[in-house]
Amino acid sequence: MAAKLTPLHPACQQLGAQFAEVCGWHIAEIYSGVQTEVEAAQRGVGLGDDTPNGRLTIQSTQAEAVVQAALPAPAQAGAGAAVGAGTRIYRLRQDLFFISTPPGEEEAVQEKLSAAGAAADHFATVVDITHGRAEIRLVGPASQALLSKVCGLDFASAAFPDGTARQSSLARTSQLIIRRDAGSLPGFSIIGKRSLGLYVWDIISQAGREWGLTPIGRAALDLLEKDKQSA
Repeated sequence: MAAKLTPLHPACQQLGAQFAEVCGWHIAEIYSGVQTEVEAAQRGVGLGDDTPNGRLTIQSTQAEAVVQAALPAPAQAGAGAAVGAGTRIYRLRQDLFFISTPPGEEEAVQEKLSAAGAAADHFATVVDITHGRAEIRLVGPASQALLSKVCGLDFASAAFPDGTARQSSLARTSQLIIRRDAGSLPGFSIIGKRSLGLYVWDIISQAGREWGLTPIGRAALDLLEKDKQSA
């Protein structure tokens, strides 16, 4: 079976990425070298492709009851909660939740939610949107300033702390923006329609030139995430 390509694959390929397979996805693993990329993110800002992550939405007037039957449910809109190694749930509205999982784990979480809803006699629509979305990752001390150039949200840590999510317009496109720090480094995931992925990637790339934005592969992102887990 052929590996799946992310919508950002052409841009990564043009930048000279070396690719690896991650849970059936062909993903940029390394560009200039893992340590070089990590240092670039620590110094300014790194740009990566996180599209292989699993993504689910849960929506209905009973969505909270379904979620609570299987997972912790964040109480406030925009709040997030960890529900396992690498899996987080975010409340976007009273009747809408978003779940991010490590690559390949979305199906198991979907089945758990559906089973919990059925057992509790609650109804909610649980949709796997993994293949319909692009996910762009920004990590580094300049990530907040960069995003402020292309989006009207306040990205200061006090207004947008780690583990929260906001739906907003970014470069005139609708995106879900999640604060995902890596250790002491501020970081964000930008999630939107697959068809808009390359456009948003290009906009962010252009906006980040003044901070020396550097493409970083999966290996560097994983190393930065491990730094967070050990912090």
